[in-house]
Order: sequence, then C-alpha cells, then structure tokens
Amino acid sequence: MKEKFYVFALAALAVLLSATIFFGTTNGLTQQTAQAQPNAQATATGMAMDHAMDASDAAKYCTDKGGTVTTRYPTYNTNAAQSAWLTLAGSRDFCNFLAAPDSSGFQSQISIALDTLYAEQPTLAVLAYLEPVALPPFTGANPATLYCNKLGGTDIWGGMNNAAGGGWVTKAPDSATNFQVVGMCMFPDGSAIDSWGLTYKANDVVRGTDLSKVVRYQPTTLPNVFVGGTSPNQPAESSVDKTLTNADNKSEVALQVGDTLTVELNSNPSTGYSWQISTVDAKVLQPVGEPQFSLGNKTPVPGAGGTQTFTFNAVGKGKTTLTLIYVRPWETTVTPTPNDVWSVNVTVE
Repeated sequence: MKEKFYVFALAALAVLLSATIFFGTTNGLTQQTAQAQPNAQATATGMAMDHAMDASDAAKYCTDKGGTVTTRYPTYNTNAAQSAWLTLAGSRDFCNFLAAPDSSGFQSQISIALDTLYAEQPTLAVLAYLEPVALPPFTGANPATLYCNKLGGTDIWGGMNNAAGGGWVTKAPDSATNFQVVGMCMFPDGSAIDSWGLTYKANDVVRGTDLSKVVRYQPTTLPNVFVGGTSPNQPAESSVDKTLTNADNKSEVALQVGDTLTVELNSNPSTGYSWQISTVDAKVLQPVGEPQFSLGNKTPVPGAGGTQTFTFNAVGKGKTTLTLIYVRPWETTVTPTPNDVWSVNVTVE
C-alpha cells in the first residue's frame, strides 16, 4: 500500500514540476515578447519620425531658399469646366518660386516636387533643368509637352490623343501669385518639375527663380544624361555661334567655315503667319533641322506671340544672301510687304 502511495506521490510531483517549468517558460516568453514589442514599436515610430523629419527638413529648405510649400492634387480633365474636374488619388508637395514683378506687374513662377528639390543625389528632373537640349520643332501642339516628351518625361493625362487635359491642382483659386493648375513633367525616377519652367529654361528664360542655384544637388561636373545637353563638359558644336534678330535686318555678316548662325525673329503662328526661307545658297550656309517656335516670357495664353528660330551651319567658303519672308504659306499669290522681309548678306571665309 505504501509503495502505491509513493508511486502516486512521485507522479504528482512530476506533474507539478512539469507544470511549473511550462508556465514559467511561457511566462518568460510572454515577458520577452512584451519587452520586445515596445522596441519594435519604437523602431517603427522612429522610422516614421525620420520620414516626417525629412519632409520637415525639405519644407524648411524650400522656404529658406525663398520658396513656398504647396500641396497639389493630381487632377484629370482640367480643360473642362472646374465642376467636371476629376481629382485622382493622392497628393504631393511642391516648392513654388515666384519672381519679382516685371514692368507690367507679371510674376513668373516655377514649381518643383519638394523631394526633387531636396534630393542630394541627381534626379532626372534636376538634370533636365541643368542640361537643357534644343527645343523640338514647333508643330502647333503644346511646346512644353513636346519638350517634356523629348526628355523622356510626360505631362499627358489620359493618352496621347486625349484633349481633356490635366495637371497638379491647388485648393486655392487661381490668382496672380498662384497658378491653380500646373503641368508637371514627370520622369521615370519619380522626380517632377514644372513643364513650362523647364521649357523656358531651354530657351534661356528663367521663370520664378534659377533652380540651378537652389536645388540641393550641386555637382562639380554634369553627367550628360540627356543627349545634346549643354553642360560645361560637352564640346561646343562649332567655334562660333552668332545670333541675329529683327534688328539685324539688311546687315553684313562674316563667318568662318564651321560656325553656326542662329536667326531669331518675332512670330505669331496663331495668325497663320510664319517665317519661311526665301533665298540661301545651301553650299555656303546650310539650314539645320526645322525652325523652332518659343513663347515669350509671359503666362502662356491662346494667341500669344513668341520667337521663331532658324539655325544654319557655315559649310563652305563663299557669299550668299539669306532672305526670310513672313507669310501665310497657302497665300502663294500674295507679295510680302517690306516689313515682312528680313535679309542679310553672309560671307563665309
């Protein structure tokens, strides 16, 4: 009988010890997990704080450089009445720079994505601004869209053949100091910059502020990402680039073989008129590509005039008269007035 009692007692003791070990271990694991959770939470919170700190630092950087932080919302169909606009998901912060008023009171603007402005490493949007390329030929389409597309970006909403339009929109209404709808040239790396500001810069016109002086990325040499860029470490296309304007009409021009001649004349294609080459000896002075049109330094509006640019290469020694006429191409029987004829005598040595 005693033997049975001892066996029972030993069994009970074994069960008790097992339970103690089990619950003690479980409690220990629970305590360890409980201790680990605050650390994990602190890590996640720290990451969120770091991200918030970056955004805060970027915003401060924007304002320190003279800009204003603006939240914009991706919006489709902005060519329609505002009641028909379609606000898409998400938002993005931009830094907007406003120039001092010109003689007419107009203040040009330029916007750049806040994270693009604050990036220490190169972004395609900033490189596009720092390395402008030649504007594409004017076709009647939006010049800013054409230029953005040439650089590998896009500001098109809804497809190439969709005229509904779109842009990045502020909640504040349109005003002299706030462009409510801004077209942004978006690049594959996620960087973004004002399409019109980018296009004007390619035409040596600074809108808002010169971003090359305020972006955080400040390289000693540029990487020449965009073919045809004008960065300092690229060789010049010719030894001389002479530019003529309306004021140079009837002048004498001397060039060397290999020089480039650029002619910039006032033009307004909305009237149907454009400058056409009337006479030139292509064996002496050879036209390069198609003429390009760029707007003046004003807010883009329908019917706005600008500049039509022709480029010529001096390819052979000799003399030629370069004549351009301002006509409607379909009015073949109309003789241009003297004011619509521009001509220079060119000597290439």
